[in-house]
Amino acid sequence: MKFKSFTFNFQIFTKHQHHLLSATPSNNPLMALSTLAETLTSHCTESPSVADADDRLCSDGTETSPPAPSLKAESLFFGSPDGYLNREARIEKAWSHWKNLGEPKLIVAPMVDNSELPFRILCRKYGAEAAYTPMLHSRIFSENEKYRSQEFTTCKEDRPLFVQFCANNPETLLEAARRVEAYCDYIDINLGCPQRIARRGNYGSFLMDNLPLIKSLVEKLAYNLHTPVSCKIRIFADLQDTINYAKMLEDAGCSLLAVHGRTRDEKDGKKIRANWDAIRTVKNALKIPVLANGNIRHMGDVKNCLDQTGVDGVLSAESLLENPALFAGPRTVDQGDLVVEYLKLCEKYPVPWRMIRSHVHKMLGEWFRVHPQVREDLNKQSKLSFEFLYDMVNQLRDLGVKDGVQVHCAKS
Repeated sequence: MKFKSFTFNFQIFTKHQHHLLSATPSNNPLMALSTLAETLTSHCTESPSVADADDRLCSDGTETSPPAPSLKAESLFFGSPDGYLNREARIEKAWSHWKNLGEPKLIVAPMVDNSELPFRILCRKYGAEAAYTPMLHSRIFSENEKYRSQEFTTCKEDRPLFVQFCANNPETLLEAARRVEAYCDYIDINLGCPQRIARRGNYGSFLMDNLPLIKSLVEKLAYNLHTPVSCKIRIFADLQDTINYAKMLEDAGCSLLAVHGRTRDEKDGKKIRANWDAIRTVKNALKIPVLANGNIRHMGDVKNCLDQTGVDGVLSAESLLENPALFAGPRTVDQGDLVVEYLKLCEKYPVPWRMIRSHVHKMLGEWFRVHPQVREDLNKQSKLSFEFLYDMVNQLRDLGVKDGVQVHCAKS
């Protein structure tokens, strides 16, 4: 195995992964590689085939594998490829892993195209203690090298890390998970995406209509991976259905559950409050660590959520996009400075320009509302450059927007 300029060769990893992953976690050489300060690849050019990945996945939305035969209750969960674990041992192992990670409380939620490496590193600098990758399509990740090289990068500072996949086929999910398990702390299954693209692709929250398939996805990973399996879900309208669902995931091998306190139909987080009572009930019903997602806009919400639900950590998504320093407490960091920091991280850890454009819009949203002509100029750029974006931040500062926005944000 060779390295060039500290950039990991993904093809070499794929060729040798079967042999390396057969080692136990303690002697697995890839575990050591995951601490190196390099991205898995250094590609930064956006490919149309990658940008259209959602539509390509949806073209075969009916592709599912029948669930594996259910195992007897007394030996339902295997825990690792090394042998069977009973329920008590599994719970103990789940908590031991969580505690070894430092029991992170402040976590960057998975966001399609928006929780990529540079953004994760920026959030970690300002208080985030763990982070999810964006949702990755398991089939495309397994088949498409360019997709893998552009959509998943990491480095030694990027831990603890959840790598999230959407899937509707256990074998395909396992193949994708095996490619990254040495570089993360959890393999996460996206069971919560409520968007139309998820309906068309038959993944995310739309798998709630096929619980046996969900169970087979979790069991397939739990039986075959060394890295623990986590799941992110939405709640059912009926509380008892939610409890039964969560318990099924726990029994199937889920070692950590993140609960978004809204139903599949409740898509507008700004208009519909997340149901913390439902999250508290799930937390009380399970034995594994549970995380809460929803209504986290500032650190006061973090404290209230932890107090009211008893969960082991909280996730934030939209609020972090607007303010990556949210977990640092009261706003003291200028938005322009945050954008500049983010751009410098993108230069160090290249990602597709569509991600960069999206983050700049989110972080400078308040500034653009004051000076919409600058936003319009940004939107006209078919191709971006770092020079253009740095100049744009300076232009906004010269227009005198800085102080006004800071005052506004402090009052909100």
